[in-house]
Amino acid sequence: MKRFLTYSALFLAIMLSIIAVAEMVARAYPNSYAYKKAWMDANAERVRTLILGGSHTYYAVKPDLLGANAFSLANVSQAPEYDYWLLSTYIHRCKNLKTVVMVADEANLFDQPMEDEPEEWYRCRYYRIYMDYPKHSKCSKYNLECSHVSTFSRKLPPALRYAFTGAYSIECDSLGFGNSFNTPERFDSTFMEDYAIRVAAYHRCKDWTQVDRNFAYMMKIARLCRDKGVRLILVTPPMWKGFVEKVSKRQLAVMRACIAKLQKATGALYGDYLQDARFQGVDFYDADHLSKQGAAKFTTILKSDFPGF
Repeated sequence: MKRFLTYSALFLAIMLSIIAVAEMVARAYPNSYAYKKAWMDANAERVRTLILGGSHTYYAVKPDLLGANAFSLANVSQAPEYDYWLLSTYIHRCKNLKTVVMVADEANLFDQPMEDEPEEWYRCRYYRIYMDYPKHSKCSKYNLECSHVSTFSRKLPPALRYAFTGAYSIECDSLGFGNSFNTPERFDSTFMEDYAIRVAAYHRCKDWTQVDRNFAYMMKIARLCRDKGVRLILVTPPMWKGFVEKVSKRQLAVMRACIAKLQKATGALYGDYLQDARFQGVDFYDADHLSKQGAAKFTTILKSDFPGF
């Protein structure tokens, strides 16, 4: 029995050591969250335009086309709670900040907290590990790459290559824009229809009490911008018409009512491009995201419609 316990302890120690090394390797691999924190820590003082939101701004608003000193702090599935934390963390250092662009759409007002989403909770780790968001304890699963096995296992091969060769890629450009949604060679209506059905169902509101929670964070952002003399522009980016047709009409009505309430209370501006007919075909990467071509077009329109960037 003593020998068994000794071998078991040795085996456990070896396994824990391997996991610890793998964790360090995974953490060392560059990613958009660590990059954005480092960039803002070094450059916050010169930022004039800051972009917030989830994937609908991450892949839709190109900072390089908005003028000098624009940067995107958007990331995939980033909820208003995280937008507020990021803005409140950096706004006091952004001495030259003039404009904040933030998404308001059929998703971010209605989604549950990321921690409660079976397919999204793992993203919370990135804010704890790489951006120092203190919401979760350092002793929790949110401070471990290895706590989500599938993403951890996918990350290890490129992380190991990086450790030995220094080669890497991250899914954003130097100004934080999500640059992995390339322009399709052709428009695939079958793919778009299938995708639209799945995603519209995924973003259908499951708990209407979350609207008040998400809206409260958006209102905090709007009031913070107002108090700092910063212009806030809310945008609903273009989406494929087949997707819009499948979105809950109640959600769209509540979305617009919330935006109107926020505008009245804080003076925020709003651009509704959801059904903008200028966006067609390969302007879309998928049913609710723009391609690089569409993003360039959208950002140019945004700059024209809201002069002063």
